[in-house]
Amino acid sequence: MRDYEKTTAFLGQWGPFQQIVFFLLCASTVPNGFSAFSVIFLADIPAHHCQIPSVNLSEDWIRASIPTKTVDGKPELSKCTRYKLDVIRNLSAQGYEPQDVNFTDIEQEKCVDGWAYSKDIYQSTIVTEFDLVCDDEWKQPFTSSIYFIGVLCGSFFSGQISDRFGRKPVLFVTMMVQTLFTFIQVFATSWELFSVLFFIVGLGQISNYVAAFVLGTEILSGNVRVLYSSLGVCLFFAIGYMILPLMAFLIRNWRMLLIALSVPGLIYIPLWWFIPESPRWLVSQGRVEEAEAIVKNAAKKNKVIAPDVIFEETGEEEGNMKPEESSNVLDLMRTGDIRRTTLILFLVWMTLSMGYFGLSLNTSRLHGDPYVNCFISAAIEVPAYITSWLSLRYLPRRVSSSASMLLGGGVLYFIQLVPPSLPTLSVALEMVGKFGIAIGTALMFAYTGELYPTVLRNTAVGSCAMVSRVGSAIAPYFIHLNVYHKHLPYIILGSLCLVSSSTTLFLPESFNRPLPETIDQMQKRGSLALISTTMGDYEEDTAFLGQKGPFFIIFFLLLNAIYISTGFHSFYIVFAGASPSHHCQVPDGNLSEEWIKASIPIEMVNGKPEPSKCWRYSLSTIRHFAAEGYNSGDVNLTDIAKERCTEGWKYSTEIYHSTIVSEWDLVCERQWRVPFASSTLYMGYLLGSLVSGQLSDRFGRKKVLFASLALESLIIFVQSFSQSWLVFCILYFFVGAFQVSLYITAFVLGTEVLSTSLRVLFTTLGAFLHYCIGYMVLPWIAFVIRDWRTLLRVLSGLTLVYIPLWWFIPESPRWLISQGRVEEAEAIVKDAARKNKVTPPEIIFKESEASMTPSQLKKYSMMDVVKTSNMRCTTFMCLLLWMAINIGYFGLSLNTSNLIGNPFLNCFLSAVTEVPAYVVATVLLKSCPRRPLLSAFLSIGGGFLLLIQLIPDSLHALSLALEMAGKFGFTMSFTVVYIYTAEIYPTVVRNLGMGMCSSAARIGSITAPYIIFLGMLIVSLPRIQNETMKPLVLITFRVSVISGPT
Repeated sequence: MRDYEKTTAFLGQWGPFQQIVFFLLCASTVPNGFSAFSVIFLADIPAHHCQIPSVNLSEDWIRASIPTKTVDGKPELSKCTRYKLDVIRNLSAQGYEPQDVNFTDIEQEKCVDGWAYSKDIYQSTIVTEFDLVCDDEWKQPFTSSIYFIGVLCGSFFSGQISDRFGRKPVLFVTMMVQTLFTFIQVFATSWELFSVLFFIVGLGQISNYVAAFVLGTEILSGNVRVLYSSLGVCLFFAIGYMILPLMAFLIRNWRMLLIALSVPGLIYIPLWWFIPESPRWLVSQGRVEEAEAIVKNAAKKNKVIAPDVIFEETGEEEGNMKPEESSNVLDLMRTGDIRRTTLILFLVWMTLSMGYFGLSLNTSRLHGDPYVNCFISAAIEVPAYITSWLSLRYLPRRVSSSASMLLGGGVLYFIQLVPPSLPTLSVALEMVGKFGIAIGTALMFAYTGELYPTVLRNTAVGSCAMVSRVGSAIAPYFIHLNVYHKHLPYIILGSLCLVSSSTTLFLPESFNRPLPETIDQMQKRGSLALISTTMGDYEEDTAFLGQKGPFFIIFFLLLNAIYISTGFHSFYIVFAGASPSHHCQVPDGNLSEEWIKASIPIEMVNGKPEPSKCWRYSLSTIRHFAAEGYNSGDVNLTDIAKERCTEGWKYSTEIYHSTIVSEWDLVCERQWRVPFASSTLYMGYLLGSLVSGQLSDRFGRKKVLFASLALESLIIFVQSFSQSWLVFCILYFFVGAFQVSLYITAFVLGTEVLSTSLRVLFTTLGAFLHYCIGYMVLPWIAFVIRDWRTLLRVLSGLTLVYIPLWWFIPESPRWLISQGRVEEAEAIVKDAARKNKVTPPEIIFKESEASMTPSQLKKYSMMDVVKTSNMRCTTFMCLLLWMAINIGYFGLSLNTSNLIGNPFLNCFLSAVTEVPAYVVATVLLKSCPRRPLLSAFLSIGGGFLLLIQLIPDSLHALSLALEMAGKFGFTMSFTVVYIYTAEIYPTVVRNLGMGMCSSAARIGSITAPYIIFLGMLIVSLPRIQNETMKPLVLITFRVSVISGPT
């Protein structure tokens, strides 16, 4: 058969036939807009508190029976506990009034009589009907997840069924399923029954959406297909979404709302007689006569003359056309190119789905009216879909998709910077983020459909939709994270969007190309074409030097010694920026010790009472009670207003004499400055990684190494005289820039100079072990010197011992040759031969190399590291691996002061753990392939962290041991990824490649302090967050196995 598009070109693109199909299929997606987000109103949680039976209790006692808690600095009624009702009734019977009683002494109990729900917004929801609060609160987000699990199953099965039995039957059967089971939900008598029915509704919803999408994609052509797959189907979905809040505003009872949402589904029954089957699918199944009948009917409606034979057959096929071999989901992994494309699409679809549904389901939690917020969230999709349509018409697919996710993820990062006094701005930024993600979602449907051939198209779109439902099933819990930290969902989602934005650039381009009909027609990606250097084989030319002569041993030891200083400087913030125990300063004028102690409220932290760090009871009120002669036990302290620490804070000096926290009061409202100080170091790493690589490749390894060493030492010394937190951070930024420059340059220099056997030892055990020695010595220095300024001066002074090494460490001969400076390279190699007591040949390097001049050599830049398709793919995989490993490594290292026990001992244990990790990695690197080794180490590191949340609070030592085991895994990964990356890139861009990877790693290390900061919200959250990076890395690693160089 000839190309389908050319064969049916006589129909035109926008005749009556195409118009009917276009609008009817678009209209069929309107109920999907109802169904997808109905849970926003069906399962919203109204304001509530414990039910208090009014028997024998006055209104004052009923109000006083509910404890008050401070949430985000505001007092709120407890939602899940009340003061013990028997005690309250007894006090009331004795004639006491609430103001006469100290409620903090009364035991609390759960809501044994149920809950009282506010009806200001909703008359009823499934939450109020089935009491999905407090101990059963997990059921509320799980309800949404069940729906999306149904969507996941529908995505998987409907694609294969549609490819087997046709687009049209699946479309109409699943529309019927969605409508019927939405109506049956009205009669649900329990949450369990409601959830089972909701699962089936989700299964039907996605099945008819995907079937309608593919059917329209295959029937329509050219610009009309682009219009349908971007603006058409998505815009009508948005129309249904916009109608939903209007209907919910008018119908505030959840059962009646479901009835109203199910009735419109009956309107679509007559469409069976107007929507045809896909001729493309019929032809792919060998049913050519049926396909020709549909096309001829279309020609009749369009008033054009169809040829007698539309789909021509070859001589072999004539009269003997048979259906093609059936395809299944395994064909998506058949070849390397298809496998690579599929895995990248899976990641992108999952991220977009998590973002799209997460932000959509979050509208009821935003500031303002939930109905208006939902309508705005729906309305923002209209310009998003128009933008996606224009992008699909005029812009390449890869650039459009990547830019949309970059916009969505980038804007979400800014939400955390908005002050609480501007809630409208936060809502606006969230809507802009939704705008970007909606564009990406619309683009990916069309893009995915264009990448796969007809025999796989519906299976591919369905499988991608299935994987995306993993994201949508997570989305309700993802948004629920704002219970622990208001901005945590935005930070995580922004990160995922930026990663997905980058992966999209490695997909094949489909802009202005015909739809592929067979698997063989899928676009192929470029083959590997690494940069080649003009130098000969350096290893062979210098083989006469041997492997372990005096030259190599001296060089090995001296270069390793430099790494000790980086171990000092990487983690001194653990002690310089530690936060001692503290509470509000209470001036003791006219107050007894008892009243001073009682002036600090007691808060529950992880189930334990602790003095408040940021609040005290109003000092004027406390002084009034003290002056009246009251004792603290005579007063109900919970009735006293709280105030901020206006006189500052009192810090414990049991562990630290001074830190930057105690000196500049980096607590409470300014607590964010502590992790930000750590982040400035890693921001410096980011800059240093990027710039030092280019400087080292341009000016030489040795010069950059020693310049970085000197400048780092000098700036740390100057930092010890900082007069403000801002000056400290600025200087810390430059410490990071020069420290990472020192680290990477020394690593590359050792890789290029040392022999093969010592190179492996240096890049694994040598460099990392000496770095670890510095790390282990640091806590003992900090134990002796507990003033942060003195500590920095001592650490700076220790670096001076490295100055004489300038005369003992040579330049890299490899780099000199790559720059055309062959004579200098030969002089260094001949000096090495003399020290090793071997005789060098008269001409060490080939004549073709010796004749090169710097003017003949190409100057390489960062763009050369991403020059070809496979180099881009390899580079990206390395970038992602480095980022994930650094989040784990630096996050766990910086967390030692937050663990149970002595912070100095914990830091030492964290450092000691690295020694066996380096030894194990070194041994295994000699005999094991790099890729499975790296994957195994990441699994070890992430797996142990996930287990920590299962450990009871009483077993602190076991939690500490598991965290150290996780650190062990990440440290081994750190070791392997360094040498693996250095081996991948050629000499002329090796430092550039290492620098770029280190820059990406610094994004992870910049994030690490904030991930550890989450431990203040929930103890296991940082470990869970570190663990979530592992699947992403392993997915990416799998792509590297397919396409990356070894």
